[in-house]
Order: sequence, then structure tokens, then C-alpha cells
Amino acid sequence: MPRAAYAEWDEEDLADWIDERPARRVRRRRGSWLRLIVMCSCSIAGLAYLALQQEPTHRPAERSKEVPSSVLIAPAPAWKPVPATPAPYALAGASATEARQHTNGAREDTMVLGRFGDFRYAQVSLVQGQPETAGSFYIDIVRRAARAGLAVAHQGQGRTVATKFGTLEVASMTLAARGEQACQAFRLSDAEADFSFQGWLCGSSAPDDAQLACFIDGITLAGSASPSLKAAFVRAERSRTEACGPGARTASVAVRPPARP
Repeated sequence: MPRAAYAEWDEEDLADWIDERPARRVRRRRGSWLRLIVMCSCSIAGLAYLALQQEPTHRPAERSKEVPSSVLIAPAPAWKPVPATPAPYALAGASATEARQHTNGAREDTMVLGRFGDFRYAQVSLVQGQPETAGSFYIDIVRRAARAGLAVAHQGQGRTVATKFGTLEVASMTLAARGEQACQAFRLSDAEADFSFQGWLCGSSAPDDAQLACFIDGITLAGSASPSLKAAFVRAERSRTEACGPGARTASVAVRPPARP
């Protein structure tokens, strides 16, 4: 009987009926994917639209958070030059070459004897007041040498030498530029009188302690000074040793070539 019911169907109709259900499943799957893609596209478009609507409200806040560009301003120098004459100090054979004043009122005067490479070459910087905290002896001398266009090639072990001003810090050293010269570096600080000085004394060979002491004893006060500084020089003159009389002081700074053999 079933066969009679479908007698009018040919083989092609039968095949189409068999394949109809799988084809519908495929179409249904394609339709669901299409709907998903359309929904995702709509969501992305909606989010993009909201972002564009909110962007102008955020821009002013972002601009206000911008950090202004900084301008680097160098601090004012602690020292400023002042007239070197009249010099408040005197030293036989030396001339005042530089004077400067610190922002706190301290004054520094530098005197130079001869030139680097001479048989007697010296530099001493004297300070009234306390401009800065003193560093190590070596660092102070290196800075002084650099300001004079020189370098410290070698510095020996420190020691002390007695002078009319008190006990000096002393160390043998070699200054260098185009050549080298043997020197004695020195430093002294009198906190009670707010007075200090440092520098070096050089020669064809390193001066001995006696020559250095007489060179320092030759520093005198020549101009106006504070009462405490005047008192310091009065005390120094009373403490002068007999070994450094006028003749010894002159010999300690005289520029003389070495004797020929």
C-alpha cells in the first residue's frame, strides 16, 4: 500500500524530499550567524557613538591636567668680584690680583708672588669671615689650583708647621700645567677671629718648613679690617719667632736662580 500511495513520485522527487530537512538546518544555522553578526555590529556602532558624544566633555579636564613646562634658572653665584685695591694685606714681593665678596659678607683677597715655574712662586688667599664650610685640605687645594689654571699632580702626607698665626696644615705637593713644580701647600683657620688663609709656596725644589714659616710670617695687615682681625694680627706679631727676622723673611720670598756649579 505505501508503495501505491507514492506511485506517482519519481526518483528525483524522492531524492528532493529526503534532502529537504538537512538543507533547512543549514539555512537555519546561516541565519543565526547572520543575526549574531548584525547584533555585534550594532553594539560596536552604539559604543563608538557614545564615545564620540563623551569625548568633548573630557578634553578640558585633560588640558587642565597638563604639566606646565619648567624653566631652569641658575642660582645666583655665591661670590662676586670686588676691587682688589687698596689691598688689606701686604706681603713682600707679592701683588694683589683678585678680590671677591661672598653673599654673607665674607671677603677673600688673593696675593700672588711670581709666576708658575719661577724659582719662587706663591699664592695665598686670605679670607675675612666664614663664607663656607671648610672641606678637606686636599679638596680645598685642588679647587684653588683649578681656579689658577693648574692641577695637583701629587700631594704628600699632611703635617703641621708652627707660624706666628698658629699651627699650619702643610703637605708637599706637585703642581702641574705645561710643566711641573714642587711646592708646599698650606692652610690655617682662626675661628675666633673669623680669619683663614690657604695657598702654596713653590720653588726650584720644595721649600723646607723654615722657609715656609718665614714666608707666612711676612704677611702683614695693611688696610682696614674688623676689630677681631686686627687683634689677630697683633697677637701674631707678638708670637713671631726670632728665626724669622727681616732678613729671613726677605730670603724666603726672594727670586733667585740656583747657583751654577
